[in-house]
Amino acid sequence: MVRDFGVAKSPKDIAFYAGLLFTSFSVCQTLMVMHWGRLSDRIGRKPVLMLGLVGNLISSVLLGTSKTFKAAIIARSFNGLMAGNVVVVKTMVAEISDNTNRPRMMAMTPLMWNLGSVAGSAVGGLFADPVNQYPRWFGNSVIFK
Repeated sequence: MVRDFGVAKSPKDIAFYAGLLFTSFSVCQTLMVMHWGRLSDRIGRKPVLMLGLVGNLISSVLLGTSKTFKAAIIARSFNGLMAGNVVVVKTMVAEISDNTNRPRMMAMTPLMWNLGSVAGSAVGGLFADPVNQYPRWFGNSVIFK
């Protein structure tokens, strides 16, 4: 994706710009964690979690349809801003569990996150450059060109 944006002058630069793309997510997520926690205390856990999930959906679509590196940075940063609600998930797990099942439930949270990351990456890889990989399905698509 970074290579296709044309910002990298050499293969070494691709790694640098990819690092910037991933760092923008982490920085924005770190900045928002405390704010998501406070908001969930005020309006409730479920609304905050749903807002974060909708934001994740929107930012993923924006990243996938980005045509420039700047658009990708904005989408990835927005994703980080909306992903700060990971603390809300941990709080919800702690609130709905007791001493008999809390360790198992706390272990399941990162397990599910990692499974989703692997499955999401696989699906994303399958649909990378859909116009060229699947011209019969996406060849005439205005969105994916």
